[in-house]
Formats: sequence, structure tokens, C-alpha cells
Amino acid sequence: MPVRPPWPVRCKCSSFLDHGVNTATVLTMPAPSISPIPPDDLQRLLDAVPVPLFVKNAQGEVLFLNQAWRNTLALGDAPLAPRADAAFFTPAQMAHFAVQDRVAFTQGQPLSSEDLVWQADAVHRRRMHTTLAPVFDAAGAPQYLVGTTLDITEQRHLEQQARSELKLLEMLVSQATLSDIMHSFIRDFEATFPDVQCSVLLLDEDGIHLRHGAAPSLPAAYCAALDGVAIGPRVGSCGTAAFTGKDVLVADIAKDALWDDFRELALGYGLKACWSIPIRSSQGHTLGTFGNYYHHVRAPSEAELQAIQRSAYLLGLAIERARHAQKLEAHRRALEDGGRYRQAILDSMVDGLLTVNPLGEILTHNNAAGAMLDLPTAPGPLKRLSDWLASPTDIPALLAEVDALDHSGKTLETRAQRHGSTSFPVSLSFSKIPHASQKSYVVLLRDITQQRQDEEEIRRLAFYDPLTGLPNRRLLLDRVRHAMGNAARLQQHGALMFLDLDHFKLLNDTLGHDVGDELLQQVAARLCSCVREGDSVARLGGDEFVVLLEGLSHQVGEAATHAEAVAHKILDTLSQPYSLRQHSYSSTPSIGIVVFMQDHKSMDDLLKKADVAMYQAKAAGRNTARFFDPVMQAAVATHAELSKEIRLGLQREEFVLHYQVQVDQKGRSLGAEALVRWQHPTRGLVAPGQFIGLAEETGMILPLGQWVLETACAQLTAWSQQPATAHWTLAVNVSASQLAQTEFVSNVDTALRHSGAPATQLKLEITESMLVNDMEDLIHKMASIQALGVGFSLDDFGTGYSSLSYLKRLPLSQLKIDQSFVRDVLTDPNDAVIARTVVALGHSLGLNVIAEGVESAAQRDALADMGCDAFQGYFFGRPESAHDLAARGCPDPLDLAPGR
Repeated sequence: MPVRPPWPVRCKCSSFLDHGVNTATVLTMPAPSISPIPPDDLQRLLDAVPVPLFVKNAQGEVLFLNQAWRNTLALGDAPLAPRADAAFFTPAQMAHFAVQDRVAFTQGQPLSSEDLVWQADAVHRRRMHTTLAPVFDAAGAPQYLVGTTLDITEQRHLEQQARSELKLLEMLVSQATLSDIMHSFIRDFEATFPDVQCSVLLLDEDGIHLRHGAAPSLPAAYCAALDGVAIGPRVGSCGTAAFTGKDVLVADIAKDALWDDFRELALGYGLKACWSIPIRSSQGHTLGTFGNYYHHVRAPSEAELQAIQRSAYLLGLAIERARHAQKLEAHRRALEDGGRYRQAILDSMVDGLLTVNPLGEILTHNNAAGAMLDLPTAPGPLKRLSDWLASPTDIPALLAEVDALDHSGKTLETRAQRHGSTSFPVSLSFSKIPHASQKSYVVLLRDITQQRQDEEEIRRLAFYDPLTGLPNRRLLLDRVRHAMGNAARLQQHGALMFLDLDHFKLLNDTLGHDVGDELLQQVAARLCSCVREGDSVARLGGDEFVVLLEGLSHQVGEAATHAEAVAHKILDTLSQPYSLRQHSYSSTPSIGIVVFMQDHKSMDDLLKKADVAMYQAKAAGRNTARFFDPVMQAAVATHAELSKEIRLGLQREEFVLHYQVQVDQKGRSLGAEALVRWQHPTRGLVAPGQFIGLAEETGMILPLGQWVLETACAQLTAWSQQPATAHWTLAVNVSASQLAQTEFVSNVDTALRHSGAPATQLKLEITESMLVNDMEDLIHKMASIQALGVGFSLDDFGTGYSSLSYLKRLPLSQLKIDQSFVRDVLTDPNDAVIARTVVALGHSLGLNVIAEGVESAAQRDALADMGCDAFQGYFFGRPESAHDLAARGCPDPLDLAPGR
């Protein structure tokens, strides 16, 4: 049961009367002689109480508020509403108060509580202490609830600040780190003022930049963005405070000009207000800033500002103490004992350093030596250095030798071994320690594993090809020199093979150098599989390889037979298809062989002869091997000389074009084919067979081919301006290297535009051999050139292996029957069938068909009967200059028509 007060009190007030409260309610009181207080006086008395006081009924409705509460709620003299406090507190807080009211009514006993409450503006929070006491009716049941509320916010703030200050001072005494002190202090401050997020920025030694100190509750990305910012007059709150040395209190970041350069950054993290106080030293120097951020627009109260300023002062003590401690530590380290200082130097060495006595027992060692040998760290019996060496070494004897030396030491390279691990190479340098109290020695221990690896890498780079891993020219020459010496001494022949890959340059030009490199690597591996363990395979560079065979027979015939067998094995192995990045590629080598014993003067002589033999193999049709033939030497010399002269020939304009006429079935001139000739100043007119291959090998085919194209276009322009030849077409051969050029299409376009030649009368001839690589790129280029109006003729058709499916896709206008089929078309049924098939195939594809190499009327008639559309050959005219062709005039159609 609730306990009633032992005295009666009669109370009456207007607020109670307004709600129908019986003012005659009397609580028993043992002193009836005391007069009751009149209601009006009671009202004035309660209003005079400085503590907010209220009365509620059982429904939680406010019946009475004294003047202190009215002032708090800013009600003035307005009539009292049942929920007058709802305008001051949030709905959640009102619900919490209702629960407390019910508990007090239910229990019938006074109730005290302390709450952190939000005001209705959802911005300000206050810490309130509330006391509730029930008032009972005559029957002893709770009727009213009388309460008082004290705002203890500032009191609690002061208490918390006092605890924080005490904690900070204790941390200073306990030598805590500055980071720990700042983080702890900020967390305590944020617990005191729950809405704030604090930051300490430290002014750098340069006095210009602020560095992150501590901000445990601010976003890390925001702190990182401000780290290192230069202070200035408009650098937010903190940068400005550090620059001016004054408090900077920004209530609304969105509107304050100080935040112009940092506004988006702050608002992006929801930071809307920032108050920053400079942190100063005891001498008044700025050490940093103490920033207070809020997620709502607001200015600080006087109490808050005092708390922030007090905190900045305490942080200044901590920062100043920390920096003073840093200076003391630096000074202490500078004054360290010389022995410890020297030991620190020794321990910083990469090399190991030990001291040993004359018995070779280890006395001391630095960290590097301990780590290198895994030496024990705990004190114990002395260990001998030799215990850590992989091979037996008499250390005392070696130290005795050091004693015998005046000032120099002694160096030993051996292998050391950690316990339970593999050995590694080391260098040991021994020297005496002068003026020591007892005889001792210093040992410099160096791990030379990396040195050995570097030496091996240098050797590899010096003597081995980096692409294939084979010996390079330098190492090959050394081995050839030894092989020649062994052959002469042991009277056993050796053999040197010079290999060159056929058409390797074409592969590089069409598929790229990376694919070419992959082929070279596979070739190297295959070559190694073809020779004995004692033989050598080397790469000279490019696509040139050398195989050196030693220890062959004393009989030159048997030695040559052995070398030939190895060469055929190499030919067979290297001719197998290669898989190169989704491409199946076939390659063949040409091999030159020279057998030697003691009849060769020098290595260079040997290599030159093998090179000559290799070119002899190429001349024999490639994919074969040839032994050195002295008769070839003169031809090779001529070959080399021509290679040099081709470039000069282009510069001197020694190349000319000859033209061979092309006619239709009625013998009428259709045009001509341009054929290049070399008018050499001393050799006379050089045929294409003697220099085209050389031009391809040396890369000169590109400028030569472009010259041919431009010269032919100029001639086509000249013919187009003469009525008799205005309708002529001109066929120009292009090489695989030209087609492989990325700029080939633009080269053709440029030649046409510069010359003014009619594009529809230019015809480019390609061969079937060009169709084996990168067909898609070829088709794309041909289509681009065809779009200019230029036609294409497939030369030498029937001699290669072109796919009919590709043939359908090529933008061709003409097929040319190769002269090898025309030559025997009258006598060889197979050639006749092939010629007839080519004509039929061409017509089925909508292509014009021309036959080359026609030398007789009978050949012309046979081909005409097959349906061949056009002809070219000596029967109609030999290749001649444009001047001679014009002077001779066009062939008489009546003389050249079929049946004549």
C-alpha cells in the first residue's frame, strides 16, 4: 500500500480548478493549529520555485506548470493545453515519459530518473533529472503526479570534462603515445557531447601544412583528403584557424565563404557545421587545431565554446610534451654509448661480421652473420666457425697464415651451410684486430649467391642467344676453334653445317615478328633433337643456324656420309608442319655442309665455305643440302656484289620497264604487262631472275616494287592520251612483301593520284604463293584497292595450292594460265586438260582468262578453241621498251587472229 504523508495539506490553484479538481482535499496532518495556505498564495509560491514543477493526472495530461516550466517551454501566459510539453520533446521522448508516469502511478511511490532527451527540434539534446511523486485521494488511490525536472546537462559536462582531463594527465605521466592520448581524449569528448565528431590536425614542421593527428569517428576518406592541406585565410575552419591563430566558428558550411574550396567535400559526408580552435604551445605557438563537426547547422553555446577551448589547451600540453620527448629521444640517441653505436653500425651491415680467437671459435657476430649462418643467440659454449662450413677447412692454420702477414688479410671462397638446409657460396675475408687485449681476428662473411647468379647471367648473355637459348656466334667460334684443333690432333674429321630457313622473311612480313620468333624457338628445339650430345647447335642471328659435328671418321668419305645423314634427318625434321598461334605453317631449310680436318686456315674460311654451300642449296631449289663446291665461290662472290649494287642501282635510276603486249582472240592489242629490267653500267641488261630474289632477301623489293608501280602508272597515263593506245590496260606484278605492308593500299592510291592514270586500266598481278598466309588481310586489302577501280589478275594459276573456296572470295577479274602448261599444251594431254580446266573454272567464276608464254600459232589456236580470252607471249611480241613498242606499232589483228 502507498504510504501517505502524516500531515494534511489543503491546496487550491486555478490550474487545478480548471480541471475540476476538488480543492477541499485534505491530507491528515497532526498540527491543526496551522492555517492552510490560500490557493492564490500557493500559486505564487510554486511559481517562485526556480525548479521546473508540473502536475499531471492519471491520463498523463498536464494540469499545472509553474513559471519555471512555462519559461522552459516558452509558453508565457498562454492557456495550458493537456499536452503542453509535446511541443518541446520528440514523440519518442513523450512516449518514454508516459511509461515513467505509468510506473509511478502503478507503484504509488516516488520515482527518479536521468535521461538524455532530444528537444522537438531534433537538434538539441539535454540531460534531465526528473523526480515524480504520486498524490493520493481520500481513498488512498493515486490521483495526481507531481514532478520536478532539473537540467543537469552542464553539470554532467563539467564532471565528464574533469574525468577526461584527469585521464589525459595520467596518460601524460604514464608516457603514453601522443596518438593514444589524442584518440582517448577525443572519444571522451565525443561521449560528453554525443552529437560531435572531433578532429586534431597537427601543424607540420614547415609551419605550412596540416597533418592528420586523430579523428576516430570522422570518415577515413575525409581525413585523408585533408591530410597535408596548406593553411591559409580561406581553408575551411581548421586551415583558417591555424593560419590566423584565432577561433573559427562556422555554423553553416553550406553558406560560409571560408569553405568555398572544401564545401563539396564536407557536405558529401554530411558535415554541416565546424568549429575549430587553434592548439597552442605554452609559448603561444600554433601546434595544430581542434575541430568539432556537426551533422546539422548550429553555433556553439558559451558552455560548449569554453569546453572546446579548455580541450584545445589540454591537447596543447600533450602535443608539446610529445614533441619535447621526441627531441629528448633524439638527443639521447645522439649521445649513446660509442660501443652501442658501433654495434648498431655493424648490425646495419648487409655482410656478416664475426670475431674469432686463434682456435677459430666465434666470439661475437653481427645480425647479418647470425641470420646468414643461423648462429645461436643464447649464451653458451664457444662454437667453431668451421662447424658452419660445408667443406673441411683448417681455420686455425689459416689464421696462422694471417699472423704471418704484415697488414693484409686472406680471402677464402667456400660453401657455408645452415643447420638442416642446403649449402650456399660464401666469401670469407680474415684479418687481424690490432691492439686487442687478446689475440683475435675479424672475419668478413659475404653471401655470394647473387654474385654467382649474376656471373652466370652475364655468361649466358655473352655466349647464348636470348631467344632460343642456343650458343651464339661468340661461343660457336670458340667451339669451332677447339673442334679444328681436335680434328687436326686426333686425325678425325668434323663437319660444319650452315642452315637458313626458306622464305622466313615472308613469314615475318605477313604474320609478324613475334610469330617468327616462335618458329625460331621451335626450329632450335628440333635441331637439338637431331644431333648427338657432344655436337653443337648455334644460332648466328635471324634465321641462320649452325650445326657442328665432331669426332667423325678419319676417312673423308665416311665423314661426309655421316654428315649427309644428319643433314637429311634435319631436313626431314624441320619440314614437318609447325603450329604457330593457331596457324599451321610449313618451313624448309637450305643446308650448306663443309667437312674439315686440317686443310682449313681459319674459322672464318670454314664458315664462308659453309655459307657458299648453303646458297648452292638454295639455288638447287631449296629444302636440300649441298657440300661446298669451289666452283660456286665465284658465283657467290657475284651474288654478294649484286646485293650491294641493287640499292645503288635504284639511286642511280638504272632500272627500266619493258612491256610485253597482250592481245584478244582476234589479235587486237588489249594492253601490256610491265616487266622490270636492270640496265647495269658494267654487266649490261640483267634479267629479273638474277636480282628479284636478291631484292626480296635484302628488303629492297619494297622500294623497287613501288618504283615499278609509279613508273607503270606514268606510262599508263601517257598511253591514255594517245587515241591508238587509250584503251590499253597495264598489268603490274606485286610481291608478297608489298602486299604485307599495312600502307600498300595507300601506296597504290598515291601512285594513281600523282600520275593521273585511269585506275580502271591498271591491273595488279599476284601469284598463288601469296595466298598461303593471312588470307583475310589479303582479301581486305584487295577489296580496298578494287574500290579504287583497279583490277586483279591471279598469275601462274594452277602451279600452287590455292583453295577454291578462297578463290571465290578473292576480288579477281582475271586468271592467267602459267606458261609451264602452255609450253606443252599441244603434246602433253595433262597440260591440255589443266589449261581447259582453268578456262572453264575462270569463266564459271565470271573471270577473264589469259594465257602467257604463247610462242606459236598452234598454241594460240588450241587455247582459243578452249575459250581462252587473251594471249601473251613471244608469238605476239617480246618485252620491249615503251618507245620500241610504240615505234613498232600494234600487231596486225589479221596476222595474229586464230587460223592465220
